[in-house]
Amino acid sequence: MTAEHCVIIGNGPAANSAASTLRQRAPGTRITMIGRERLHYYRPHLLPDFIAGKVSEEELYVAAPPFQQQCELKLRLGQSVVATDFRKREVVLDHKEIVPFDGLIIATGGRPRIPEPYQVFEGLMHTLKTPADAKRWIEKLDSVDSVLIVGGDLTSFRVVNALLALEKQVSFILSEDSFWPVPFGEEVCTQASARLKEKGVEVIECRRIKRIARISEDLLEVETDRKTLNVGILGAFFGLVPDVKFLAGSGLDIERGILVDEHLKTRFDRVYAAGDCAQVFHPGMRDYWVSIGYHNARTLGRIAASNLLGGMFAVDVAPESIFQMDGVAANTSWWMEF
Repeated sequence: MTAEHCVIIGNGPAANSAASTLRQRAPGTRITMIGRERLHYYRPHLLPDFIAGKVSEEELYVAAPPFQQQCELKLRLGQSVVATDFRKREVVLDHKEIVPFDGLIIATGGRPRIPEPYQVFEGLMHTLKTPADAKRWIEKLDSVDSVLIVGGDLTSFRVVNALLALEKQVSFILSEDSFWPVPFGEEVCTQASARLKEKGVEVIECRRIKRIARISEDLLEVETDRKTLNVGILGAFFGLVPDVKFLAGSGLDIERGILVDEHLKTRFDRVYAAGDCAQVFHPGMRDYWVSIGYHNARTLGRIAASNLLGGMFAVDVAPESIFQMDGVAANTSWWMEF
């Protein structure tokens, strides 16, 4: 595949790693990258540092023009794929344009997950996935001193560090949903609680949030089954769900994400999925797992592109680094020191 057309859906770590690999290994390949956001490629793992003032907004972004010129790719931002036809080998954009492809890599990432019991409060919660989300945090933190975090994913602990650096008063609710898809047991809860308390974070022991009400522009009342708190911001960090809704009915095998083999190949020829949107088969476990985190996404993007070009590279993940939660296996090699 040296002079054909590869389409990459997505503009995150996995997508850009795939584009770079394609250009390095197949100089003659025509590459089109389609991103829903109008933003150039940014580093999502740096968003908490942006909130803390440790990095500038400019430092969030990978130098887009040089990267685009180096990869000689056609970058189409602010456009969404709304349909796919794997028989005709084409994708349809939201403005009805049809884009043909010879090879396809789906790397659409994920979107913030809000568990069903909390969806009624979603409008009162802050998440953190994009630079725009980070700017909302920064603007709000200028006028409030207290923050309640409900979560347990990688981002939530990094945000806690950012808030403490800003000398904010931080409370944290740990629950089974908070750590999804990481197993939440007594040992995990005890270790996380102890570390949070060591840093001066108040750990709220409760089973659920019963009610959230806005008292004023800068004050929320949060009622749990144990106590009621008044806080300035409520941050929700329950991990990500794969952004694959647009692929419903496409013929792809989709469970939590797009089901792929250990080579990241879907059931269709020369169609691959990588990053947070994929569920990867592990031959040793005879089960699927999901990848979490920036560096894992880049690795999967590189493997997907290499295999699209004829390689047979398998995703090498040790079974002992994969855990089960609610029937979903997750690679937790991203877990950080907090």
